[in-house]
Amino acid sequence: MQISTSQFFGSSLAGMLNQQNLLNSLSQQLSTGNTLVNPSNQPVAAEQNIQLTAQISQLANYTQNGQNAQNALQLESSTLQSAGTLINQVQQLAQQMNNGTVNGSDLQNAAATMQGYLQQMIQYGNAQDGQGNYLFAGSVNGTQPFLQQGDGSVVYVGDGSQNQLALGPGLQTAIGDPGNAVFMSSLSGNGTFSVSAASGNYAIPPSGSATDVGSMTAGQGSVLDAAQAKQQLVAGGVSYEVTVSRSSSGMTYSVASGYAGSAGLTSSGTVSSGVYTAGMSIGIPPAPGSAPFITVPLNGEPAPLDPGIGVTSTQESFTVSASKPQSVFQTMQNLIKAFQLGTGSPGDNAQRAQAISNGLANLAQAQTTLLDVQSTVGARIQQAQAVGSQNSTITLQLQTQQSSLTNINYPAVISQYEQSLTALQASESAFSQMQGLSLFKYL
Repeated sequence: MQISTSQFFGSSLAGMLNQQNLLNSLSQQLSTGNTLVNPSNQPVAAEQNIQLTAQISQLANYTQNGQNAQNALQLESSTLQSAGTLINQVQQLAQQMNNGTVNGSDLQNAAATMQGYLQQMIQYGNAQDGQGNYLFAGSVNGTQPFLQQGDGSVVYVGDGSQNQLALGPGLQTAIGDPGNAVFMSSLSGNGTFSVSAASGNYAIPPSGSATDVGSMTAGQGSVLDAAQAKQQLVAGGVSYEVTVSRSSSGMTYSVASGYAGSAGLTSSGTVSSGVYTAGMSIGIPPAPGSAPFITVPLNGEPAPLDPGIGVTSTQESFTVSASKPQSVFQTMQNLIKAFQLGTGSPGDNAQRAQAISNGLANLAQAQTTLLDVQSTVGARIQQAQAVGSQNSTITLQLQTQQSSLTNINYPAVISQYEQSLTALQASESAFSQMQGLSLFKYL
């Protein structure tokens, strides 16, 4: 077999270039620690590496979202806890003012203190995070959610939505709660029904004096049959009016059912009646002869009789209706008005006591609402933590898989590098010697 000079030079040069390319590749692997310095040489491994990198990057985004969610939810939880503590302070102040020993100065100071509590509660409702976003504005978190009007009322201008953050594929969590659900929607009364006094209960009769006013108040009552209460009060929209009457023959009570409107109760008939004794609880049945499904405690008595001014009978009434959403701000404003009432007369004291009783019941419901929201926030924090821990575990697994795919085996690569270097040096030496051979040297 004959080999031309050009063939010899070409094959030798190709062999040395291949060795040099291998050495360059091994050198880059040693300097970078990565086997995929030339992806075209390992297309399958390179594609797997791209997929792993994308998965790790996506998990990093989910992990960051989880941390952001935890930060936002922990701030919300802290704010809700502060609001709950404030409600406790409001309750304590209301209870202190709910006795017959307080004087006008005490009530005036209490009203001023309650004004401060109201402003503080509004501040909690308008709490912001470090970026200036409002916690309780819903999805419009750049807008201050609670505004106090000129008449003192507080309105909500946010929306009812919740901002979401993705914690994983197909998994999102709410990072806030709308303020109307937190501060404006707790139910009044005992959560099933509320009791309100008729406007004329504490009015001084014509030609009468402050002593010609009754002293009756109604408690918030209790539910004996929850299913019946829901059917009558909520589904049926039925209200009940409890009336206590005084005449020369004594005191009696009657309970009428009907539908409450702007003009009062449109009665559909009496469902219960009897002799009244101060301090008794009156059971209210859905129909005459039926078992009571709710009870309402009453204290005090109607106004005394005064034949000298023509008062031969007196009565006081209370309306029992299904609980309705009640703003915690409105409850605090009602307490301020109660504290601003005069003191000393039976009517003023009874009216204030009734307003405080209603306010305390509403505050208890507001506290329950806050605790419910805090519970859901805590559950979301736990979810974000659990998913974050899971994402970290999966990320570590993917990183380990990627490491095994891309990281070099230093001893093996070094050995291969030394072998390739020796082979290249031998090829260069042989080529140098062979290119000097010629038959003319032997002629």
